[in-house]
Amino acid sequence: MNIASIVVAVDFSDDARHAAERAAMLAAEQRAQLDFVHVISGSSLDRLHTWLGAPADSEVRLREEAERSLNDMIKDIAGKRDIAAGAFVKTGHVLNQILSSSESADLLVLGAHGRNPLRDLSLGTTAERSLRMSKQPVLVVKRRPRALYGQVIVPVDFSAYSAPALRMARLIAPTARITVVHAFRVPFEGRLRIAGASEESILAYCEEERREAEKEIKDLISDSDDDALRMSYAVERGNVSRVILAQEEKLSADLIVIGKHGRSMVEEWLLGGVTRHVLAGSTCDVLIVHERAEVQ
Repeated sequence: MNIASIVVAVDFSDDARHAAERAAMLAAEQRAQLDFVHVISGSSLDRLHTWLGAPADSEVRLREEAERSLNDMIKDIAGKRDIAAGAFVKTGHVLNQILSSSESADLLVLGAHGRNPLRDLSLGTTAERSLRMSKQPVLVVKRRPRALYGQVIVPVDFSAYSAPALRMARLIAPTARITVVHAFRVPFEGRLRIAGASEESILAYCEEERREAEKEIKDLISDSDDDALRMSYAVERGNVSRVILAQEEKLSADLIVIGKHGRSMVEEWLLGGVTRHVLAGSTCDVLIVHERAEVQ
């Protein structure tokens, strides 16, 4: 099982360049096929013609310029690592073209923001929608890569997303330290206190929850057939997103690998609430894993 093909979407912004650099670094490490994809927005072309009266050959000129820029980027980034890379310039709906280009890839890589941060929301319109709709693992690159991933956090809740997330963490960071993180809260804690529940009973519940979580994490690690010496775990009581982000800061993590599920149908249609908070609040790269994501 390995990462054999990587697609990176670029719009020539600084964040997209960082994503391309990380994708090239991973492709060199994994010996994977790397494809660079740039999409010229069909709606933008329509506006050029309709509102600005652009000449009929403007699309050809834009495409030629995009191809030159893309090939220059590949020569600079992929060439430094002596890896071959494909260049694809497409026209149409940006998100649909990115998803179509990556549907058979093992990994899609995106920058956190595009060229227009004032228009983009949180992580940027294209990144946000790609994360929601892609069936492939999506790596959101938030900063310029300096080295291979060395410290990885894998939040787990023991749902169907947990094992795939740990598998992807092992694949994408084969030499990194991996910390499996689980956070829990006491259900209806405030109401329990109002109802007279003792502090001892609440602490007893927490200790039982901790023991059970530790057992399940050890089973996950054991089932992974990886070097147990590079894996550790943390079980904390508290808000899930805050626990994850606190662990990121504590460990100086450079990657978080997490599932994209939500607790409600609305969250699932958008992006899981915890996942959204981690994406918005983290400073390191984030890899989003689909429940059924499998790398051949």
